Amino acid sequence: MLDRGVEAPPLYAQVARLLAEQITQGKYQPGDLLPSEPGLAKELGVSRATIVKAFDTLHREGLIQRQQGRGTFVAPRPKRHSLSELTSFTAVTRAGDGVPSHRLLAYLEIGSGDERGEPESAFPAAQDLVVLERVRYVDDVAVGFHRTVLPAHLVQRAGLTKDVVAAADFSLYRALEAIGQHPWSAEESLRAVGCPAELAGHLALAEGAPLMQVRRLTRNRTGDLIEAVVAHYVGSLYEYHTELSSHPAKFEKEGPGDESTMDRGGDVRAVVAERVRRGAGQR
Repeated sequence: MLDRGVEAPPLYAQVARLLAEQITQGKYQPGDLLPSEPGLAKELGVSRATIVKAFDTLHREGLIQRQQGRGTFVAPRPKRHSLSELTSFTAVTRAGDGVPSHRLLAYLEIGSGDERGEPESAFPAAQDLVVLERVRYVDDVAVGFHRTVLPAHLVQRAGLTKDVVAAADFSLYRALEAIGQHPWSAEESLRAVGCPAELAGHLALAEGAPLMQVRRLTRNRTGDLIEAVVAHYVGSLYEYHTELSSHPAKFEKEGPGDESTMDRGGDVRAVVAERVRRGAGQR
């Protein structure tokens, strides 16, 4: 089963690949408890230190999760989000039969004279802002971190106090829609980054583990910027999906004066393939 030749890969790497294949092929489903370290060591004829190192590799890759006092479990399969839909994290999760929740880490007020970083700099320097920092969960598993910046006057109109935002059932887009600020369009960019040290503990990852960074600028129907977000998602738990076509197609508009979400312009058009759905065997 394992190659012990002189030129063979390290045993821990072989064990990690073996377990990864078993997870991919369905021997172990998301949420399943993996065999114990001593048990696997005995079964494969290797040291427990080799198993520990293999588990470290799988944990960095997001394939397994460790729970203190309970053991090592197969991680949930990634959520899928269509690139051509402008929806909230809450809506995306519920559409996939998941249970969304969050934990508010910071509620910051930034005045016109205060120093600004990202993504606050997307707003005019004279505009007062409110920053929300939240860990986002699906079925009680941390899948991402959001740093969201909002105009202070919209926060006040919507009554978004710290206590309101901290509520378990809080939805930002629902709150904006309630005051007539419907998220109408957005610019979004994605790139791969390593997990910063300050997020590692919140996301149960090692520093430097792969994350998907998403930057979004959201505007209302009149083109005013109403939200700027820098989000980080655990790469193994959240994925973006799109279908591409080399032949632009026209679709019916949604209503008078409305631009269809399926008619984006340009040579390559993103088409909604599906809403977020849970993979087979997910909790």
